[in-house]
Amino acid sequence: VTVVVDNRAGAGGAIAADYVKAQPADGLTVLLGTTHMMVMAPLTMKSIRYDGIRDFRPVLRMSSFHEGIAIPTSSPAKNLKEWLDLARRNPQHASYGVPAPGSLPQFIGYRMGELTRTPLLAVPYKGTAPLTQDLLGGQIAAGILPIADLAQYQNQRVRILAVNGTQRASRLPDVPTLKELGYPEFDRLEWTGLFVPRTTSDATLQQLSAAAARVAVLPQVRDALEKLGTAPDPSPGDSLTRAIEEDRTLWGPIIKASGFSAE
Repeated sequence: VTVVVDNRAGAGGAIAADYVKAQPADGLTVLLGTTHMMVMAPLTMKSIRYDGIRDFRPVLRMSSFHEGIAIPTSSPAKNLKEWLDLARRNPQHASYGVPAPGSLPQFIGYRMGELTRTPLLAVPYKGTAPLTQDLLGGQIAAGILPIADLAQYQNQRVRILAVNGTQRASRLPDVPTLKELGYPEFDRLEWTGLFVPRTTSDATLQQLSAAAARVAVLPQVRDALEKLGTAPDPSPGDSLTRAIEEDRTLWGPIIKASGFSAE
């Protein structure tokens, strides 16, 4: 079977999700969905016209990835506590870059500021690449973003202070988790998974799920995912439904309390 990758960029993945939602439920059009697309965008953007659970059926969870809190090596802070202390004393050190407005890293920083009574200020970027460059160049005091863009520079041009998740990232074994540092509510990772329109039949869904599960464990597929900075994490589709529900429950009240709106 010939597979065509149709990149429909824009609106944090909402354009792609809207497109797949409206396609025939024949199993021939599959959405590569993310935490941002299925959880954060519906919670932060009034214009979203889909629901991650109501309008789609999950096929397979593919991978998970860590977010890291990083500072330039030129910063006088050496760990998370020292950065937060510095940010309280000096507003110049309280700004943290995030890959996009309304992204999960923005609310990790917001919640961290609440918990530690630190006046942190999110600075949204248009993607991880410009944020990474500003961190490497010391143009911003800190950043919260996927570690895929940072791990290769650890202790050379940036210092990654902590990651989310219940376990340390395999690429950064010396970096503690936020949970280890006393912040257990940051134990959930972002994820990627495959989805099809809601009216897709059980038989078609089972066929896709079985095929995706076979492919997800192939060494070349796992290697490709790891090179992208994500951890292969194949698991049944219903785990995505639970993830969406749990992520909504966790981040919904935090987003509401922040007063954030993308429009």
